[in-house]
Amino acid sequence: MRIPFPKRIPLNRVALFAAALFAIQQFDGTALYFSAGCTAFVLIAALAFNVGGGLTRTAGAYVFFYSTLVVIVGLCYKAYLGEPADSNLLEPHRTIEVYVVGITTMLAAVYLSRKLSRKSGLLENVLIESRMYRSSIGCIVFGIAGPFIFSLFGEEGVRLQKAFAQLDQLVALGILIGVGYEIRSSHGTRSINLPILFAMCFYFSQGLLGYSKEGMLTPLVCWFLPVCVLRYRLSLLQVGVCILGLFVIFHYLVPYSQYGRNFATQNQTFEQRVSLSLKLLDHPNDTRKKYLRTTTPEQATYFNKPQGFWDRLQFVSVDDGLINATDQGKIFGLWPIKASFLNAIPHVIWPNKPVFGLGNIYTHEFVLNMPAEDTSTGIAYSALSEAYHWAKWTGVLIVAPLIWFLFFVVFDWLFGDLRAAPWGLLVIVALSHTAPEGMLSGLIHFFTFGAEIFVFCALFATWVAPIFAIAVLGPDRRLTTRPTAFDPVPALVQERPKLWSAVPRRIHEK
Repeated sequence: MRIPFPKRIPLNRVALFAAALFAIQQFDGTALYFSAGCTAFVLIAALAFNVGGGLTRTAGAYVFFYSTLVVIVGLCYKAYLGEPADSNLLEPHRTIEVYVVGITTMLAAVYLSRKLSRKSGLLENVLIESRMYRSSIGCIVFGIAGPFIFSLFGEEGVRLQKAFAQLDQLVALGILIGVGYEIRSSHGTRSINLPILFAMCFYFSQGLLGYSKEGMLTPLVCWFLPVCVLRYRLSLLQVGVCILGLFVIFHYLVPYSQYGRNFATQNQTFEQRVSLSLKLLDHPNDTRKKYLRTTTPEQATYFNKPQGFWDRLQFVSVDDGLINATDQGKIFGLWPIKASFLNAIPHVIWPNKPVFGLGNIYTHEFVLNMPAEDTSTGIAYSALSEAYHWAKWTGVLIVAPLIWFLFFVVFDWLFGDLRAAPWGLLVIVALSHTAPEGMLSGLIHFFTFGAEIFVFCALFATWVAPIFAIAVLGPDRRLTTRPTAFDPVPALVQERPKLWSAVPRRIHEK
């Protein structure tokens, strides 16, 4: 079984899907205007995805994760439950208007940005294939050992450690490079080696102890993306293991992470954190039941009853609350744009840089029972609801598309085809989190300071990581190479993607 890496979605199939969703919503009693708006949103989002180049380009990837995780998944699950799509909303009419107008302006930003895109990104072809294995090992080694190394330098090392923590995506990048190397060097017979397995377990354990869903899912995503790009053939056993792993994560570990955060504090020692985690994992069913009974200010209210992880896969209800607060006269203004650009300045340069949580500030505006002294609890909102909250329709029609356009152009010039380099795939991993819940202010941070992170990772993997690999592999004395290539199925030869290098496909011997 080979999993495709979608570049476009047939619009006729999208139309059939939208028509089926419309019919189900009407059968469930959804208002006609809301169902029509949902249909329009799905069709325009699919068009924007195709125009943006699908998952091969930054614009298409952003459209996919935004439209799917903000709106479409929630609508589908609502239809599955047999509930009207416009129920449990304060302003369903205005909310669907914001979504439809917003996805249209996103389409315009995607179209204009593609007119200025380069044929190849500046960072597409900088990784030499003969160094892929050593780059993978070096990224994993320094990503894990880097904080310890910096701690040896005393107070100055603490500052370096904090700066490195903001730039560090090296373990994830090492997994991406390593999986690609293993697939290509084995001619498609293997996808994992021992260093990759160790890195995945380390990353997963960090997410487990940190009660982070992103941390637990990222290793699987970093393995999955190269598998799709290189058209690796999955066996039935591998497919079954993946399905089982996803079930365990969604059914048990997501409730564990949400519930465990209630007891985690910054002053906890490592031993205390491990003890707490083991206690919660010892009886996963009890932990899940406790999570479902727990109500917090950030709990979604779109569905009639709490739906666990599905509550986290939609932003319709939280966006509706922010849009309703805006229509009641609580217009926030545009100062977060300036603040978000200034936030790209590292703490090393601006030590006293102010920290503000916009999600917390917005939540105080419409959660009536939220204590005024609570400055930590915050809800993530989507980019469109924040744009509307900033300046109503001016934010949706002008401000948001300008920021999207700038973001798409910058990342298209840097990375081009996201399949062509492992840091392009790392962008997709990051967008799966940032696109739905990073808000518009978070997107500014993503294409300013975030771009610095990806450039750092690319340069480190290319020039520095092979040096750190010497600590594990020893000096690279073998100069001989052998030709190797991963050949996709014959039907896909004409669309064979560029991957990680434009140089001849020769892999260095371990």
